[in-house]
Amino acid sequence: MPSKRSVLTLFVATLVFLAGCSDAGFLGGKTDVVTEKKPEEPKLVGAVLTGGGCVDSPTNRVQTTKRTENEGSHLVVTGNVSVPDAAYSLERPELVETGWSNYTLRVSSNRTTEKPQRDCVGLANYTATVRIPDGGPHKTFTLAVVHDGEVVHRENVTSQ
Repeated sequence: MPSKRSVLTLFVATLVFLAGCSDAGFLGGKTDVVTEKKPEEPKLVGAVLTGGGCVDSPTNRVQTTKRTENEGSHLVVTGNVSVPDAAYSLERPELVETGWSNYTLRVSSNRTTEKPQRDCVGLANYTATVRIPDGGPHKTFTLAVVHDGEVVHRENVTSQ
């Protein structure tokens, strides 16, 4: 039969062990728990799209402008997508990460049933706004702009 002293020693040792496992600790000490915040990434925050319109010579065009406001830095991407018919419209652009610090802005067109088919080539326009992170690993990244599966523009973007 174990002695009272060995039972008491085992009891105290168990309490000290359990107290060390708690956040507050047995003697009121505090254990700091470090939680790492996920780094901010570029994000598509707005898009304006138009349907196709007939033109004589459709050409893909992309222009970027950097804008800094109270909410941070943004890259405004404005472009034209060549479409096979003026009855085409654009889907909402999609910003996807395609590798470390590499992002792709995908702009796709599709035929809409809301407009009658017109046998003319056309252009559809868009403006997409991408938020640029102020810090972290994504404050510098490469942005590729893709129209209907074809890379039409590539740019290195930085928050500074």
